Amino acid sequence: MSEQWYILFTQSERQSQLCGFLCREGLHAFVPMLEYYRRDCKALAEKPMFPGYIFIKSEKSQEQFDEFLFSNKDKTWGLIRQLKNEGTSALTDTEKMFFETILDEQGSARMSYGYLNPHKKAVITHGPLRAYENLISKVNKNDGYAYLNFQFMDKPVKVGLTLMQKQELKAKKLYDEDMDAAELHNSEEKKLVVQDEHTSEDVEIDLNDLISKMTQL
Repeated sequence: MSEQWYILFTQSERQSQLCGFLCREGLHAFVPMLEYYRRDCKALAEKPMFPGYIFIKSEKSQEQFDEFLFSNKDKTWGLIRQLKNEGTSALTDTEKMFFETILDEQGSARMSYGYLNPHKKAVITHGPLRAYENLISKVNKNDGYAYLNFQFMDKPVKVGLTLMQKQELKAKKLYDEDMDAAELHNSEEKKLVVQDEHTSEDVEIDLNDLISKMTQL
């Protein structure tokens, strides 16, 4: 049987203890963690990505997992409910793929790094957000988060993002040199050649610049 994903909503203060119990029972249970920058100690730290939620990966069917919870109800104090839809896991295949990509083997969404291009769009050079750069809807540079056009429990998912100058990223080895070639290729593809109606000469137009100006009108 393929691996199934289950989600439990718990009392936040019991989240860690309940997760520990599930692991001791042989389940792959974890609390998704979010790596972020703590300004008070000027270092990276972790906190629960979704306070109160425990993720479980198991080969148990939904029926078997339900039976497991029922038979251990006296040992799962703090459990509020299991999230599921009509007898199936609450996670869709798209959500499973997202979390498998954004979380590492320890269940943590590590810090991503990048820079803002001339059009104020975040370009991700390192970290899990590279796979979901196009889903970034908002960047809070001061707080160090990127908000995505991807929701979990009806709320936009946020992931840690540190923005730097391109040269600083290169110095910290957070920038692949082949990205320069890719960026140049992309910029060349976004140029349009048109004929000037007065001089009949070819004129090259930067589409990114044109779009940027149009959005400011």
